[in-house]
Amino acid sequence: MSKEQKRMLIIVGAIELAILIFCLTISIIVLVTITDNQATNLSKNGQFIGTLQNTPVLFFCTIVLPLFIILVVDGVYLIVYSTRRQSALGNKEKEAIQEEAKRQAREELLKQLREEANGGEEPKE
Repeated sequence: MSKEQKRMLIIVGAIELAILIFCLTISIIVLVTITDNQATNLSKNGQFIGTLQNTPVLFFCTIVLPLFIILVVDGVYLIVYSTRRQSALGNKEKEAIQEEAKRQAREELLKQLREEANGGEEPKE
């Protein structure tokens, strides 16, 4: 990952964190200060919080929906990133694994050829 991609990822993460903190703080305030009387909500809690308390659809669209969208976007990004991630093994390690696999395959092949040459019988000790 290049420095530019890392910087962009940090900026996006900071923006997401700010949105999450804002939405969670507002939702806690709305839920703690709610009353049964709509007029009391507006006069006591202010225009913004009172309106969110009086109209649940507006509360859902401005506070809850962005949290769900962030959750879904982060989940999709995590899935895409994990499937595209390059192998952690270097070229030398990959070559060593291939050589070991070839050596084991040769040993198995030679073992089978020896068994066939002996007529399928196991050597007796």
